[in-house]
Amino acid sequence: MKPAVRSIKPAVRIIFAPIALRERKARDPLREAPLRGDANGRTIRIDPRLPNVAKTLLHELIHIRHPGWPEERVEAAEEIRWQRMGWREKARLYQMLATARLEGENA
Repeated sequence: MKPAVRSIKPAVRIIFAPIALRERKARDPLREAPLRGDANGRTIRIDPRLPNVAKTLLHELIHIRHPGWPEERVEAAEEIRWQRMGWREKARLYQMLATARLEGENA
């Protein structure tokens, strides 16, 4: 008899959504760079049209891990971590991106 297959929920849900397009319509004048992604709870939204989505994913994972950190500290940690990551760690980020859903798509 085969054991029952359980559906395991991922620790983080990744959704591809056109964030930069929406932000352009209501841009904050204090923000210099376009918004590439956002983290809300355990859900990450990433705009897949912008460059380096893996680095954006890393940035948003740091936000989830350290919700109280200001943006400048997250950006500094992202840059340090990205430079120190080996090819296997970066490949894992791309594997995580392969599990992403499209916005509006049922899970």
